[in-house]
Amino acid sequence: MDKMKSVRIKQRSLQSLSGRYAKNITTRWLYDLRQTNPAILGMFRERDVLPYRSMLPWSGEFAGKHLTGAYYIYRLTGDERLKSESIAFADELVSTQAEDGYLGCFSKECRLTGAYSQNPAKTGETWDAWGHYHCMLGLYLWYTETKNANYLACVEKAAALFLRLFYNPQTGNKRLGEIGWTEMNFAPVHIFSLLYRQTGNKDYLDFALQIVRDFETPGNGDYIRQILSHGEFYECPKPRWESMHSIIGVADLYRATGDTLYLDAAQKTFYSILKTDVHNTGAFSTNEQAVGSPFKKGAIESCCVIAYNALGVEIYKLTGDSKIVDFLEQSLYNACFGMWSPSGRWSTYDTPMDGERLANTTSIQFQSRPGSPELNCCSVNAPRAVGMLSEWAFTEKGDRLCVNAYEAGTYVTEDGATVEITGQYPFDNVVTLNVKGGSGKLALRIPAWSTHTVLVVDGKAQAVTPGTYAEIDYQGNAAVRLTLDFSTRFLKGQDDFADLTSVYRGPLLYGVDTTACGEDLNNLPPINAGDLLAAKTIARAEYAEIPLPNGVILYNFAHLGTTGGKYRTWLPIDGNAE
Repeated sequence: MDKMKSVRIKQRSLQSLSGRYAKNITTRWLYDLRQTNPAILGMFRERDVLPYRSMLPWSGEFAGKHLTGAYYIYRLTGDERLKSESIAFADELVSTQAEDGYLGCFSKECRLTGAYSQNPAKTGETWDAWGHYHCMLGLYLWYTETKNANYLACVEKAAALFLRLFYNPQTGNKRLGEIGWTEMNFAPVHIFSLLYRQTGNKDYLDFALQIVRDFETPGNGDYIRQILSHGEFYECPKPRWESMHSIIGVADLYRATGDTLYLDAAQKTFYSILKTDVHNTGAFSTNEQAVGSPFKKGAIESCCVIAYNALGVEIYKLTGDSKIVDFLEQSLYNACFGMWSPSGRWSTYDTPMDGERLANTTSIQFQSRPGSPELNCCSVNAPRAVGMLSEWAFTEKGDRLCVNAYEAGTYVTEDGATVEITGQYPFDNVVTLNVKGGSGKLALRIPAWSTHTVLVVDGKAQAVTPGTYAEIDYQGNAAVRLTLDFSTRFLKGQDDFADLTSVYRGPLLYGVDTTACGEDLNNLPPINAGDLLAAKTIARAEYAEIPLPNGVILYNFAHLGTTGGKYRTWLPIDGNAE
């Protein structure tokens, strides 16, 4: 049913920007998280120990988000130590599961009730189903990697608890929505659809469909009816970012049932947000939700970016629309790398278009607890932002290998194709590919922004169309040279950024860093559009720069503010910036 499927890379040598980020995140964050923040699993093991830990409503998500992020980074890098440590982590999480299937961190009297463990009489204070979703998803992903039956058994045992507690006439027919915070607690619709497709157990499908019907209960998100009949996602009753995980579940229900209603709703949600709420960096959300304009100031939370990008990956696989990959690439190089210190040691909660980056351990320090000083919703989730590149870098459509990512490296697929990519992409526009073996059928993504692309295959020029795939057939091997159009592009601001402009070359957003130019960024002198159009891009080892005649230097977004300074990507530009 998928039009595109991710290609598993059997061997790889990541000589690239993404490879460096992934390696640093692995070695400086993922490897030792269990030791540096032991409460990530301690909260599960000690959930019924008095005095109860001081908990956050979403504390139960941390372990699952960590497993999920580690899974995607492993798929990108093949790091065997990361796999080994993730398996040990998953084993320990499984060992904390209660006899009744509970896989959360709240005390017995509060399990999946919506009540906070320190005050069982008070409802609406836990996102316990949400926490279960993330733990179940993380374990399920590692099951698909390892085929360890214990992981699937743990997920199914937790699912059985949901089946007993909710939408069950024998236990009162309680709706999942009754525990509150439905934009979060409806997320299990995704894992139940996955379980149905994995096992064929119709009880799982029925439960997922019950959640979908619960969407329509007054006060809930009404995600399917609203988007299909009333317009844009930001107009729905629950436009917060957490709803993306429910929408991912809706997309998977199309795979499970073949009902195009689910595909239509999920697809329309993705494109609606892309139109109304994706910022110049490729990041979704303003103050943690859709607001109907990408030009509003407000926190751009890392978790929001990741959830929306995950939806984008699903819609790409279902539709094959290469322009979705254009978006995912822009988001990777700007929003996702921008949320990480290049060292891999810390990530952000908010990565603003203009402003400064702060480590999430500083900006949302209120989530810190004894035994978990660095844990918060974004710190455990951020690795997934980079790791999801593994989902779309190489895909296949039928027997045709689709190359979507052009960073330098050598990649060997499971069917025996070897793709060697050289060049300095995304800082430089010339990419060479040498392909050997495989099916003899190749497809190269031609970004929609590359209006004048030159493709040469084995010495012969081949016509291409922006925003599509260029198909190549070869015998044994192929030598490909791709020259993409890195002409300067401009995005005019509106609303809070009226009369200002953002600047792009290739997939990269550029801006000014106060540590580099010494200017008061609130009084930055106008940049001449003609000077900018004439200026050359200089590719460095880890970043790119555009030097201007007045001494100002523009840097790619992920490089801005990395030495602790403030920055701007909405710039005053004089002249014809069309």
